[in-house]
Amino acid sequence: MTSLYDASNPNERDPRRFVDGANIPYVVLPPAGFKHAKLGDFATVINPRNGKVAGAIIADESAPELKMGEGSIALADALGIDSNPRTGGIEHGVAYVVYPGSGNGQPRGLDEIASSSRRNFQTWGGLQKLHSCLR
Repeated sequence: MTSLYDASNPNERDPRRFVDGANIPYVVLPPAGFKHAKLGDFATVINPRNGKVAGAIIADESAPELKMGEGSIALADALGIDSNPRTGGIEHGVAYVVYPGSGNGQPRGLDEIASSSRRNFQTWGGLQKLHSCLR
């Protein structure tokens, strides 16, 4: 279950009500991340180790003690990161660009997430701006 859900589906036990982490790239922000962003906003996530870039949606909130949240299985796959929930993932080395106010608080489909995130990333300044921020 994710904090972002389809309110038009009243069945709280229906998995289709929630964002499917196996198929939808999403990020999980810590509570501090919601000072500017909100559930349903778009993000771009970059794996500088291999240069892979993926669009994502903010779909959940993590524990307060975590500095940064997590990513879904689909996001890990898109970034070339081991997506096994038990043994996969990485502790650091992934860059997040979040676009506050870019969403509508609703789950979105894969195509819309990819196109909106790509458009926002280019407007923000793309890889050139990201590299200048990481120096």
